Amino acid sequence: MPHEQSVSPDNPPRGSTQPRVQAFVEHLANICEDRGARATLRRSAAFAPGEDVRAFPFVEPFLPDEAPASERRAFYLCAMLYAMHGQHQQGRSLAKAFGALWRKKDQRPSLEKRFIALLEADADGLSEHLRQIVMLLKEEAFDHAALLTDLRELMKPYTTERQNRIRARWARDFYRSETRATDASTAADTSEPAATPLP
Repeated sequence: MPHEQSVSPDNPPRGSTQPRVQAFVEHLANICEDRGARATLRRSAAFAPGEDVRAFPFVEPFLPDEAPASERRAFYLCAMLYAMHGQHQQGRSLAKAFGALWRKKDQRPSLEKRFIALLEADADGLSEHLRQIVMLLKEEAFDHAALLTDLRELMKPYTTERQNRIRARWARDFYRSETRATDASTAADTSEPAATPLP
């Protein structure tokens, strides 16, 4: 849901990172309602993240001047993946969504292998592995803002302890069933946020 304050390339949020991440995903939801903009971001998959100049107008206004190259690549990768997928569900990670798909497909080994390859991918390989996984998640919504938050760390060209923790969390989310969480939510009379598909 858009902020009361207008979020646009003319009025991007500045300051701390997380509000900028959330506002950027809301911005993507808005611009991807336009078929032309969405097609442009989809076509950026043919380039390394941040190298397709046609995508610049949709992403650059949300990047501070001092943004490191890894953060810039993370934002462009998120934009491309959102345009390909277009279903945002807050609080549900990509790994949970892909784990749910894996179980629906009777734990097909090929899907598990794709996920393990994602966990093992370095910064240069993440884009292609994520693109393949997101293409399979047509009916499974996930939290694009949470993914972008993780990508800001994973796209760094060197290994960090935080990257290892992110990959461990993704593995837990993939292999854990969502049934227990759903049952707990039902007992507490709460419900998961609804997915917001693109038209």
